[in-house]
Parts: sequence; C-alpha cells; structure tokens
Amino acid sequence: MHRALAISELLIHILREVYNDEGPNIRQGIKDIARVSKVCKTFRDPALDFLWRDIDSLLPLLRLLPLEIQEEHGDKARLSKVLEDFKSPERQRYNSISSRVRTLSFSEPHEPIPRSLINDIVDYNIFLTPRVDVLRLRISSETGLRLLPALITPELTDMSLSFDENLYVFGRPLDLGDLIKSVYMTIFRCAPKLVHFSAVDLHEALPFLSLTKALGQDYLDMACLQSLTHASFYITAVSLPQVLDLTSQLHKLEDLTIQVYEKPFEEIPRLSSFTPETFSSLKHITFDGSPDVISSIFSAFPANRTIQSAILRMHGLYTNADIALVLLGVVSAASKESLQKIIMTSVLSSNDLGQWDADSGFNTHQFTLDIHAIEPALQFQNLEIFSACLGVPLYLTDEDHLRIAQTWRSVQLLYLSSIVQRVVWTHKPPASIASLVHYARYCHRLKALGVCLDASTKASVDACMQAVGAYENISETNLSLPSPSIQMVEFGPSWLECNFDPVQINSLAKAFTRVFSNLAACRACRTEELGVPQAAWTWMKVQTLYEYILFTNPDRNVNTLRSAWKLRLFSKWTSDYGKDYEEVALAAPGSSVEADFDDVRNAEAFNQIMYKTARDELAKISKEHDIM
Repeated sequence: MHRALAISELLIHILREVYNDEGPNIRQGIKDIARVSKVCKTFRDPALDFLWRDIDSLLPLLRLLPLEIQEEHGDKARLSKVLEDFKSPERQRYNSISSRVRTLSFSEPHEPIPRSLINDIVDYNIFLTPRVDVLRLRISSETGLRLLPALITPELTDMSLSFDENLYVFGRPLDLGDLIKSVYMTIFRCAPKLVHFSAVDLHEALPFLSLTKALGQDYLDMACLQSLTHASFYITAVSLPQVLDLTSQLHKLEDLTIQVYEKPFEEIPRLSSFTPETFSSLKHITFDGSPDVISSIFSAFPANRTIQSAILRMHGLYTNADIALVLLGVVSAASKESLQKIIMTSVLSSNDLGQWDADSGFNTHQFTLDIHAIEPALQFQNLEIFSACLGVPLYLTDEDHLRIAQTWRSVQLLYLSSIVQRVVWTHKPPASIASLVHYARYCHRLKALGVCLDASTKASVDACMQAVGAYENISETNLSLPSPSIQMVEFGPSWLECNFDPVQINSLAKAFTRVFSNLAACRACRTEELGVPQAAWTWMKVQTLYEYILFTNPDRNVNTLRSAWKLRLFSKWTSDYGKDYEEVALAAPGSSVEADFDDVRNAEAFNQIMYKTARDELAKISKEHDIM
C-alpha cells in the first residue's frame, strides 16, 4: 500500500469518490465501499463509516443482533441473552457498527418488526443507534411506539415523526393517548440537542405537552427542547391549540411551519391569545390552510413579533376579502420594521381550473382580484420580497402599480402574476406596460419582476414612452432610467393575440431599451404549459430584439452578458438587416415560420435555448433570495 493512503484526509477523500450515495449508482456505490472495507485494516474503519453513515431501513442493524430460535414458541426469534451483558463481545460488536450510523429512516408499515424482538430490545436496554443525528420515523403500531425510545439519543439534532393511520385503526390500545404523550415527552427529555423537529398526525388531536415541571415530577428538565429552533407540524385543525401551546414554550424557536388539513365539517377551535413574552425569537413562519385557519393562527400571536418572512399557502379559489383577511393577520402579528418577505401561493385543483372554462356556467368575476386583496401588505414598507402567485387573476391598474412602486422602494423580487391564462381571452388586464417605468424609477434594488399587463396594443406602448419622456423631463440629479438593476421580467397572461406582429415587437423592444439596461430574460408566465406557447415565443422575440438594438448602439452602457453564439448571430443580422429592426423581429427566435432559419430544427433549438435562458435566470435570481 502506498504511504500516501495512510493519510486519513486523503483516504477519506478517495473513499468519498468511491461511495456515491446519490443518483442511480447508489447500489453500486454501496457494493464498492463494502468491498473496500475488506481490503485491509487501514481501509476498514473509514469505509465502514461511509457504509453505515446513512441508512434507510432498520433491518440491517437488526441483522447484526445475535438471535436464538425457540422452537417451543413456534420458531419465534428472540435476542440472545448474551446481550444482557454490556461487555459481551456480541454487544461490543453491535455497538462498533451501530455507533457509525448518523441518519436513520424507519417506516414501520414497510418493515414490520416482530413484537418479541422489540420486547427484548427494550428489556435488554439496547440503544439501536447510540450516535444518530437525524431520525425519520413513521410509526403504525403500539409496538413501534415501544421501540421508539431505543432510537432516541442525546446526540439527536433533527427528528421527523409521523403517525400512520393504522395506529389508530388496527389493534388500537386503550391508553393510546397516554402512549403518544409519553413518546413526545421521551423525545423532549432525552434529546436536549434537538434543533429541528417535525410531527405529522392527521388522525386525532395531539395531547397537550407542557415543558414545565409539574408538582411531584422530577424527571423533566427545565432545559427541555430549549435548543429547538425549527419546528414543523402537519395536523388537523383540532390540534391547533396544542401545537401553539407547545411552540409558545420554545424560547429559541426561529422557524415555525404549520400545515392544517381540514376535515369535512370540522370546526376551527377557538384559540387563546398568548402573552407578550411568547414567540419573541420567531423569525420565519410558514402557514398552510384556508384563510380562516391562517387568520385564526395569527389571532393567537402577540403583536409586533420580529418576524422576517411569512410564507402563506392556500388551496382553492378565494376572493379579495379572503386574501386581505390573511394579510391582515400578518399585519396584526409582525413588526412593520422587521418583515422582509411575504410569499403567498394558492394551489388550484383540476376542479378549480375547470370552473374557468367558458362552458362551466360558473361566475368567476368574484375571483378576479384587485388592489384590495393585497392592500394590507403595503403597510410593510421594508419588504424585499413580495410574491402573490394566487392562481387567479390579480388585475392592477397603472395607478396601483405606481402606488406599489412608491411604497416598496427596497423590494428586490416582486411577483404579481397569475397562472389562469384562459381568463384573459374575455377580460384583459387594465394596466399597460407604462407600469414598468414606475418600478424602474422607484425600485432601485429590484432584480426580478412578475406582472400581469396588457402589452398587445399600440396605446400600451405609447403610454410607456410617454411615462419615460415625462420622467426624463424631471430635473433630478439621480436618474435611474434605464434601470440597471432589473434583470428578469415575467409577464402574466399579457398577449394572446400577438400573431408575431413585427411592428409591435419592435415597439416593445425599443421601449425596453429606454426602461432597462441589464435585462437578461423576459418570459410569459406558464403559457407554454397551458397550451398557448405563442405568448412565450413572442416575449423571446422581444428580448432578443431588445439585446440586438443595444448591440447595434455601442454607445449605450450595457451590462447584459452575451454568449459567443449570440454574438455571431447578431453580427450576421447586422450585415443582413442593419437597423431594420422590424425585419430582425421576423428573424428573431420565437417564430414558427421556417424561412426565419435555415431549417426548422435550428429554429426549434434556438427557441429552446432562449426559453432555458429565461428559466435559468429566474431560478438564479430566486435562489439568491431563498424563494424557490
């Protein structure tokens, strides 16, 4: 063996390359690292560390335990009694392997364990994973509940616990409520380093869990769960009081997620208000449920919590009043100075989308939102991110956009878009592209913008150019047009009757050169997914022509990055068309006309490149601000 392999850091680096625990080759990586562990003593321990570090089943550990087959008990396997001796070779051997496990996933419904084995594990006081950091558990029986303490260790920092429906249906013990409460308290008592905790129980109400020591109790440490900073609960509405009562006792809690599944005819319980000392460390919240549920949760919070971000997820179709109710809850709980991010989403089912069809006979006018839906959020003037992708149209006027731009001057990502494409056929958005000028003028940190505008008419472009001219005539020393900060514009269902009109494309591209100096991508919001790809292709044309116009005017201070293939194409267009931009608009990518390129294949490839550019740019900007 080469002497270099005796250097532990180098050996670990090599073994990490051998053991590929991601992708399709994970099984081969396991086989390879198992073979390496048998090469020599130098390789054994580091290779076994990789092999046992993350396991997705409890069975490999159980196979390490020595068994005794007792025929008089129907060939039932029992643990060997030698495990009673802590110093026995069998127990030492098991500990040498199990202590390498750092992450364990155990789903009892998929790998049931005989009750006799679990009884022996409990009786012999065996810690199955003495140094585990991360546990992912799904429990489906009383036997699984009894096993759980054997997996909890003081080293545990991250735990996810899910209770399966079978626990409540098949062989339900009479004292199930007490058993579940005992499991929670065992976790809280035995895992003082726990930082992340997640619980899923969609079947019955959680027990009330007090972290303070009751009279006569000497086993509950006052420091219980005081390292916990991230908590997540997926529950039914009836468990809301218990979850809020528990989390209000966590003095270091920074991140709270509550997803509420509302059963049919289930009432939302009345929640008590908490004292001003509670939730004082909370920074990030994610609430998932109906507007009534989310509003109810906020009603229990004390005012002026130093919350920095709020992610609010709703399911179904809602009105202005519903959305405003949720945002008023944020206003009642969060400090105006601390809140920096609000993300609102609405998940639409196929039935919800079906109601927008022309022949559904359903009146969708009530679900067309306007400024009144998001008006409460305008009280947070320090917002850096606001996203309201609510699934239904959010139609704002130019005056509304001006008010938003003047209020949220620090915003960096702003999305006011919609995914319901079909509604635009009968009801155009009232705002013109002049609204882009407002954001370029007032929002000097804005990087990505998602809006629903009417860009299909000459009047819309004229309004934009008039706004640019009016702004440039103002005697200000700090002019911000064209905007150097805006890199991405995502349009809602803005242009269905485009027909690749070169005059309109040229007008829009020229307007963009007056508004943006660093635009890297513009795209239409999900039109290609909803069967109307023409809008997406048209915006690709506008983006390409915008860059070409800047390319032909070298005096402009342009920051847009260009790749080599784009430079070659622009050079060719310069020799073929010069500054005849309407001809370039016909040749620009996005058109389905064969004459635009040498062959259809090249045209399709170019379209894909442009679309991928827009998509990647959006992903990059969004990832920088942690919203994806």
